[in-house]
Amino acid sequence: MNNLLKGKTAIITGASSGIGKATAITLAKEGANVVITSRREKELHELANEINAFGKCKYIVADGNDLSNVERIFSFAIEKFKKVDILVCNAGMALRQPTLEMTPAQWNQVMDVNLTYPMFLAQSAIKMFEKQGGGKIVMVSSTAGKNINLGASPSYGASKAGLLYLVRHIAAEFGSKGIYANAVCPGPVATDITKTWTPEHREKILADLPLGRMGTSEDIANCILFLASSLSDYVNGESLLANGGRYMQ
Repeated sequence: MNNLLKGKTAIITGASSGIGKATAITLAKEGANVVITSRREKELHELANEINAFGKCKYIVADGNDLSNVERIFSFAIEKFKKVDILVCNAGMALRQPTLEMTPAQWNQVMDVNLTYPMFLAQSAIKMFEKQGGGKIVMVSSTAGKNINLGASPSYGASKAGLLYLVRHIAAEFGSKGIYANAVCPGPVATDITKTWTPEHREKILADLPLGRMGTSEDIANCILFLASSLSDYVNGESLLANGGRYMQ
C-alpha cells in the first residue's frame, strides 16, 4: 500500500462483484474512504466488512434505473465522510437482443443504467468538485464502445460509446477547474459471466489476445486506480484500452 489516495473519498457504483468489487478493495488499500453501491445488499455488506478490516467503507443499496438514487448516494457519502473526491461509474448491464429484435423498453433500460445514470452521477460530482477545487471521474466503458462487436447488442455498444464522449465533454468544459474525467475500456475479463462460455468461444477469444490470457478484475481496478490518483494528473478526457492487446490504437 502506497497511500496514493490517503484522505480521499471515492464513490464506486456496481461494487458488489467483479470490477467494482476489485476497485473498491484496490482504492481502499491505497488509503481511500470508499462508498460502495449496487442493488445487492448481501454482497455489499460482506464487501464492507472485508474492507473495514483494513480500511474504511460504507455501503448504500441503489438501483441505476432510479435517478432519485443519485442524490441519496451523494448525501450518504457526505454524511459518512464529509466530502467526495472520486467518482467511479462502474454499474452497467447488457441485453443481447439483436438490432431487429430490440424493443424501445429494452433499449431504454440499457441506456438508463449504462449512460443516463453515470451522466447524472457525474453532474452531482461536478457540482461538488467545483466547490472543492477539483476531483476525478472514471467511467467504466468497454472496447464495445470503440470497436464493432456483433456479439454485443447495439444498445450496449452505443451506451458505452456515449460514455467516451461524455468524459471528453466533461474534461473540455471543466478541466480548467481541476476536474478530470477519463474512461477505462476493458476487453475480455474473467467474470462469472465468462464462466458460462463454451470452450470453443473461450478459445476463439483467447486466440485474439496477444497476451494469451483473459484480463482479471484486478487488472482493470489498477487502471482505475491510475486514473483516480495523482499519477494521472496530466491525463484528461481520455479512454484507456485495457484488453490484452486485442485492439490496438
